[in-house]
Amino acid sequence: MTEAQKQQVMELRKQGCVFADIAKELGISVNSVKSFYRRHTCAAPAETPHSENLCKRCGAELVNTPGHRQKIFCSPVCRQRYWLEHGEQMQHNSLVTISCPVCGRAFSDYKGHHRKYCSHACYISHRYGGAAYESE
Repeated sequence: MTEAQKQQVMELRKQGCVFADIAKELGISVNSVKSFYRRHTCAAPAETPHSENLCKRCGAELVNTPGHRQKIFCSPVCRQRYWLEHGEQMQHNSLVTISCPVCGRAFSDYKGHHRKYCSHACYISHRYGGAAYESE
């Protein structure tokens, strides 16, 4: 990153631009912009709040309440945009394959849900002893 780019990063951040927009404008990676900005602002802590109290996407200051779950993003919009931009970081390893005890069809669900049946029709059939009706 050149000195001119470093100056532009600082100016754009002061104007309220998010890291993704700065990176796109300067033609460099988002991580380079974030790394530079955090290193630069950590050297001068009086100018900005601690990085733990900043939005993970835009760097806006977060207001966290002690004793509550700590916020990572300043808004749902920032959270959604962050995960759209960083989809490769998402982990989908909590899916399990289950076999329905009524029809035997295999289906996927999250590990913590503890589903037994593939559909409401199979549940009704097993619960009340009737034949499963087609839901499709």
